[in-house]
Amino acid sequence: MAKGQLSETMMKYLGDAEALAAQQGVRLTTLRKMILALLLEANAPVKAYELIEKMRAQGHSITPTTAYRILDFLLSEKLIHKIHTLNAYISCTVDHQHEHNSLMVICSQCQKAEEIDDEVLTDTICDKLGDMGMSLQDHCIEIQGICKDCNHDK
Repeated sequence: MAKGQLSETMMKYLGDAEALAAQQGVRLTTLRKMILALLLEANAPVKAYELIEKMRAQGHSITPTTAYRILDFLLSEKLIHKIHTLNAYISCTVDHQHEHNSLMVICSQCQKAEEIDDEVLTDTICDKLGDMGMSLQDHCIEIQGICKDCNHDK
């Protein structure tokens, strides 16, 4: 993806992500940046094989193993989230350095997903889980609903 094709906001996000990775002692390689840019550009959940196809459309051939390693890296650096109910990935829309758990709301009809940045709410849910003897897996809470666009279509 040529830099001229990225919006100023996306370029800033990628620059911030690169700086954060450097602070952590890791590199945001060209392929990692390209996958992250595709997720940012999509602004919606994307499956790994869809990312591979998008990379191929841009003339870059990567194997599924490489794609999953890149996604695992981006997850570990908290730059993206995995939406388990969709088996897809989405870029983190909150400050890169947020340490709290994420709350993802997913439309069960169109699969649109949105991150809610509400640390009090996520902490309350995690506290309730703790009271039940459970803990949050993967630091992501997923809630299914129907978005306003799909509700409007009814």
